[in-house]
Amino acid sequence: MERVRLMGWCRTCVSGMHLPAFAAAEGGLFAEQGIEVEFVGCARAPDYSLQGFTARPKAVAAGDADFALSSVAYLLAAQTELGGRLPVRFAAVAHQRNPIVGIVRDDSGLEDPEDLPGARAARWSIPWFAQEYAGALAHVGLGSPEIVELSKDLDGALGRGEIDVIPTWMDMTLYHRKADFPIRTVPLDIEVYTTGLVAADRVPLELVSRFRDAWAAGYQLQVARPELGIAAFRRQYPDVSEEHIRANWALFERYAFDLVAPGSMDAEKWQETIDYTAATHGLSGFPGERLYRPELLAPAMAYSPA
Repeated sequence: MERVRLMGWCRTCVSGMHLPAFAAAEGGLFAEQGIEVEFVGCARAPDYSLQGFTARPKAVAAGDADFALSSVAYLLAAQTELGGRLPVRFAAVAHQRNPIVGIVRDDSGLEDPEDLPGARAARWSIPWFAQEYAGALAHVGLGSPEIVELSKDLDGALGRGEIDVIPTWMDMTLYHRKADFPIRTVPLDIEVYTTGLVAADRVPLELVSRFRDAWAAGYQLQVARPELGIAAFRRQYPDVSEEHIRANWALFERYAFDLVAPGSMDAEKWQETIDYTAATHGLSGFPGERLYRPELLAPAMAYSPA
């Protein structure tokens, strides 16, 4: 049995994104591939800027983990800083579409992406979400938002009419649903990759392939037996409620099961993703091979019980 370490992400922001790996571990899918997985917490970012979050792929390169759940923007920012020399690449995709959304008041009249240009959008404590939101609007050929600097009290500002939009990921909208006024989301749903499974280059391709296949099979197992992943996740993070985990998975699931096998990667879509991410965040463009392992472009193996 080969032992590997998987670095997770924020336990509350993207709880649902963790469940396939936990289901695969709990249901024996990793064991069937000869792998024992140790789950480790994510590396601490020194700040909430995009550059600050590069600490996570850098930690994988440094040996703190062999695999991690991470963001395309984090990895591309790290590669930009290091001239493409970071020895970490994607092995599979999680969010098959970009989950950036605008949270608006339900009575705002803002209902579709076409309504959002010119609306006041908050640049909050994770500032690159506002940049992602503006980049997504530009990507679909719409106008720019008006950016309002706002470090705190996002919900209050939205309720008072000081801003029109809170830019965030669909997965994170749960934080805003307890406001004392109704809200809704306006998804932009641009067709680029956003998150996935990264692996250190030092991990042999054969082991990465086995890990990727078990992880991808964990998606179907999570759908069939949701209690497996949830129970395993809560043993690791007992402070996160089952209600929150289930709600977060429901938000994530629609982005993971998107007319392709979960985990799948496509070269053409990867190129569009790199071009979009570089343009949106002012990063360098690199050949796809510096962002993902080209040998894993074929769809993830469908799991069949022995």
